[in-house]
Amino acid sequence: MATMHSTTYLLTASVLVLFFCGDGAVINCEADDEEPWSYHGKTNGPSAWGETYQDCYGSNQSPIAIKTAETVIDADTGKLQMKNYDVPITKATIVNNGHSAQITPKDDVARTIEVEGSVYTFQQLHFHWGSRYDQGSEHTLDGERYALEAHFVHTNKENAIAVVGVFFQSSTHNSEGFEPIVEVLSDIPFKNDFTDLKSDLVLEELLPSNPSDYYHYDGSLTTPGCNEGVAWFILKGVMEMGEQQLAELRDLYSTTKDKDYAGCKLTDNYRPLQPLNDRVVIETSN
Repeated sequence: MATMHSTTYLLTASVLVLFFCGDGAVINCEADDEEPWSYHGKTNGPSAWGETYQDCYGSNQSPIAIKTAETVIDADTGKLQMKNYDVPITKATIVNNGHSAQITPKDDVARTIEVEGSVYTFQQLHFHWGSRYDQGSEHTLDGERYALEAHFVHTNKENAIAVVGVFFQSSTHNSEGFEPIVEVLSDIPFKNDFTDLKSDLVLEELLPSNPSDYYHYDGSLTTPGCNEGVAWFILKGVMEMGEQQLAELRDLYSTTKDKDYAGCKLTDNYRPLQPLNDRVVIETSN
């Protein structure tokens, strides 16, 4: 029979195990509180973004929960036409900005998307990922979160923004298309670290086979200032990437090297779901 002391020890040990392991990585980063905004700070986390960035309290915010039973199927919605997504990016910079790993092309090739006559030019690619395989994506699909969500950010001549979102699930098989990114992550461990990609990156290899099948709604940026008027296109197909590739992302830090960075892993960098309010999610099937 266990004594009171041994029972207390076991309970304490159980609490510690739950604290450190129960929800993936524990984010306890004091440096987060020094930033204008963060994902895990005590005073500047997502629930407080609107105090500084008023648009974050808007009525058309992102991300949202996509529920296929409630989408509106519209056969007349145009195809998402992509141009030069198959052209390798031969020169690009990747930066750890403290909130994500962001890739910006530098090769002067215009990669565009077009839908219903509106043309948007690709500007940058970044990611949102979790500390576990079952969390990380910003949007959810029928209640499911994926390990990672890639955001392909575009603008048009009027500076309107369109974002293509792609879900990635954890797999035992690595994604070849993701490898040019993963191979340089060890060069950008801390906030503000940057480097050039060493291998060509092909955006098309990060997309499902039929990018014309998507969910569309009007939303916002998912980071401060949470600007609204963003056209979202969440592709239906789910891609795969290796668990080891995800582990490389989870090894990044959200702060600079001169700070106490031990508890500052850059992970679970996704905003909580926002109310749909009176918006409609359009579903296409092309």
